[in-house]
Amino acid sequence: MENTVNAMDNAVNALALRAADDRQAREELIREHEALILRTASVACRRFVTRSDDEWSIALWAFSRAVDDYSPTRGDFLPFAATLIRRDLIDYYRHTRRYQQEVSVSPYAFTGDAEEDTLGVAAAVARDSRQNDPTELRREIADVSRELAQYGFRFFDLTDCSPRQEKTRQSCARAIRTILESPLLLAQLRHSRTLPVKAVSEQSGVDKKTLDRYRKYILMAVTVLAGDYPGLASHLKFITREAEQ
Repeated sequence: MENTVNAMDNAVNALALRAADDRQAREELIREHEALILRTASVACRRFVTRSDDEWSIALWAFSRAVDDYSPTRGDFLPFAATLIRRDLIDYYRHTRRYQQEVSVSPYAFTGDAEEDTLGVAAAVARDSRQNDPTELRREIADVSRELAQYGFRFFDLTDCSPRQEKTRQSCARAIRTILESPLLLAQLRHSRTLPVKAVSEQSGVDKKTLDRYRKYILMAVTVLAGDYPGLASHLKFITREAEQ
C-alpha cells in the first residue's frame, strides 16, 4: 500500500514539474485535482466552496502558482499546493476586510445630471434606474462598487473611461470574453486585483495599449459578468455579441 501511495505521489510530482512549461499538462493537473482544490478551500474557509465563489478563483490561482514554484526539494507537490491555497485565502480575507465599509453612490446616478457626451455604461445604468424601480439596481451598484474598490476605483468612475469607437468596443469585448472563458486568467485577476495585461494580450490578440487605457472598463465588465448582477449585466449584452463577431 505504501509503495502504491509513493508511486502516485511521484507521478503527481512529475506531472507538476512538466506542467510548469506545458499548458496542456497544467490543465490536466488542475482537472484531475479540482476536488482537492475545492476541499482545501472549503476547509480553509470553514464553509462549502463552489466554483462560482471568489474563493475558488483564489484557490485555483494558488494551485497554478504552486506549479510554477514547485521543485522536488519542497517535498510532494500536493501538500505544497495545499499550503499555498490556505495562505492565499488567509491573505484574501485580510485584504477584503479592509474594504467592507459602505460605498456611496454618486448623486447624479439617480438625479439625471449625467452628461450625454459621457454616456457610457455607467450613465446608461443611471438612466435606467430613473425609468424603473431603482431599488435592486442600487443594491447591485453598491455591491459591485465594493468589489471594484479592491481594484482602486468605483463604478461611476467609468463615465470617463468607457470605449466610444466601435473598433475599440470590439477589442475590449474580445479581451473581456477571453478572461471570462479562462479560469486561470480570471483567477489571476481576482488574486492580484490587477489586469494581467501581458497574458490577456497574448491570448486575446488585443494590444497592450488598449488594455492599459481601458483597464477599468474591462475590470468592471468582468466583475459584473462573472458575478450575480443581472441588472447591470443587461447593459453589457453587447460584449458577448461583439466578442463572437
